[in-house]
Amino acid sequence: MARGFIYALQLALVPNVQFHGAFYAVFIALFVADIGVAMVDVAVEPASRRSQGGLPAGEYLMHIVLSVLVGAYLHAIALDSMAWRHLPSAIVYAPADVPGWLLGTLGLMGAGAAFVAVIEGLALVEQRLPRPAPIHVRVRLRTTVERLWELTQDHRIHPSWDHRFSRIAMLGEVVQTGTAMRYEKDLLVATIRGFGRYKLHRPCRQSTFEFWSEDPRSLIRRGVGLWLYRAVGGGVVEFSTSYTYEVRWGALGRWFDRAVFRPLFQRATERSFRRLAERYFPEGASRVAGARGRKPVHFLGYGGEPAG
Repeated sequence: MARGFIYALQLALVPNVQFHGAFYAVFIALFVADIGVAMVDVAVEPASRRSQGGLPAGEYLMHIVLSVLVGAYLHAIALDSMAWRHLPSAIVYAPADVPGWLLGTLGLMGAGAAFVAVIEGLALVEQRLPRPAPIHVRVRLRTTVERLWELTQDHRIHPSWDHRFSRIAMLGEVVQTGTAMRYEKDLLVATIRGFGRYKLHRPCRQSTFEFWSEDPRSLIRRGVGLWLYRAVGGGVVEFSTSYTYEVRWGALGRWFDRAVFRPLFQRATERSFRRLAERYFPEGASRVAGARGRKPVHFLGYGGEPAG
């Protein structure tokens, strides 16, 4: 990561900027930092590659060639910039007298080095963070377990209240443990497709499932979740879901999931449960848990009294 940022600075500054007077120390520090990182690599790489059988001969030769080329490069830079020390202190924009395409290429290389360094930095930070919390949502409805089960397990009705799906097709004649399904979600001009499978199907009690998508446009790679149905008395049923998933696109995908996608999915699930209540169970003052704090420890039940 450090080397990537150093390369980015070198590729952006050396062809375009002169460091005069006291600022020449900044110029020297940039190359000293590069040499320091290289020395650390030489010290730690043999141990880090030991489990892979050591450093291949071809790669070792490449390191030697690159070291010679870098040495020649540093020598040329030193000869060309030595006089800057005696000039009035200033940082001067003075592009080198080379073809424009070469300056542009160096700029693109610098941007690429910076991008890779940022990705590596995000990956290092993300590894130290706790795993993202699963999505939890609950709703209490004035109905029977049998009616709620029949309604929510009907794949033809499901997309009418669940914002997460546009279409669902069962891939088996009988819905039971092991039955697979195909789902689709329309997003602007694209349609994301994936599959699911019932891992446990206990009518009127629990539905546990796994889901996955091989579509490279889908952030979600695979996940697991469950639906629970529980009568709480007084003609009220609690319907709850919990699920989590793994994502694509490496560190960028994981950060995007933490910052944007997972919070949006939490809210989409809450909106779905709210629409289920409003569209199919309007006779009761239903409450959806999960909208505040993302952790539904309790929520208001019927009559405004704490429940759960």
